[in-house]
Amino acid sequence: MTRLDRYILQRYVSWLGMSVVALWLVAFVVNLNENIDMFIDHQATVGQFIRYYVYRTPYWVILTLPVAVLLSTLFCLTSMARRNEITAAKAAGISLYRLLLPLFVFGLGFSGVAFAFTDLVVPIATERYNDTRDDIRSYRRSDGSRRQVLLQDMEGQLLSARSYEHAKRRAHHVLWEQRQDASTTRRVTGRVLQWQGDRGWIVLDGHEYRFADPAPQVTAFDSLELNSLTLVPDDLARQRRKPEEMNYRELRSYIDRAVANGEDATRNLVDLHLKIAFPLTCFVILLLGAPVAANARGGRANSFGIGVLICFVFYSCVKAGQALGWNAVIDPWLGAWIANLLFGALGVVLLRRAHT
Repeated sequence: MTRLDRYILQRYVSWLGMSVVALWLVAFVVNLNENIDMFIDHQATVGQFIRYYVYRTPYWVILTLPVAVLLSTLFCLTSMARRNEITAAKAAGISLYRLLLPLFVFGLGFSGVAFAFTDLVVPIATERYNDTRDDIRSYRRSDGSRRQVLLQDMEGQLLSARSYEHAKRRAHHVLWEQRQDASTTRRVTGRVLQWQGDRGWIVLDGHEYRFADPAPQVTAFDSLELNSLTLVPDDLARQRRKPEEMNYRELRSYIDRAVANGEDATRNLVDLHLKIAFPLTCFVILLLGAPVAANARGGRANSFGIGVLICFVFYSCVKAGQALGWNAVIDPWLGAWIANLLFGALGVVLLRRAHT
């Protein structure tokens, strides 16, 4: 790394730090203005107030990180261009590609750090933020119990229950069916379906029906193991955690279970791809902003205006792609990545034009 590389990175990192702090302050003021009535009406304590904003900070940081990256890129390179430092570097035989190389390497590494932060810190902080907000509002989440359960399992199995108690891992008034070629081959009804850990699900006090020629066979039983049922208690419970409260591995596992149960997981698939696509926007935004700023001659106000315009269009594309993916207009992966693909391609075109 040359002295010029260290000089550029030092200026860039300082601008990035100031941008992150400034955007956090903006988010804090806006959120406080929107929720001050909630804190007053529910008599929130100082501890609740502090926890509310401490646990919300990681989400704000990740959400505003592309804006911070773009603003720091524009401020850093615009100031260098205004002082003719970029012109001097070109006159010394340093190409624009080489001049911007340390920023691009930093952007890639920073995107990796952002992904790790999104995967390891943000889900835990978001879950605790939601718990703190519910605690302030004197609201408690459901423990997972529900009524009218209807789930599809693998290999044509259907399970329904009138109610389910998640704390006791117990369902009441259950019906299980094994279907093949659109017809029922076996049916089990029972008063209780109980989870027994390693033994799986046990049906108590019921009847088993086998639909075979020439006539169905009915057998009463006190207990019967449903060994083929792959559903687990969490599948019967309401989804307590939202996608933003899960890391990539947990959300991937939840989607696999939902698909196996016959549920539509399109929205969750879009959110899964966004967990990778959104942190990478830091590099995409840097790739787009660097050639724009390197040839700019305006002041900081002009750079700020350009940054706001680019970010407005970019976030609109992210939300539009997410909506299209949610509604299955386009593939889930494309809905999550479409903004990165479009702005990344635009950044490459602008970089080539700026170099010539």
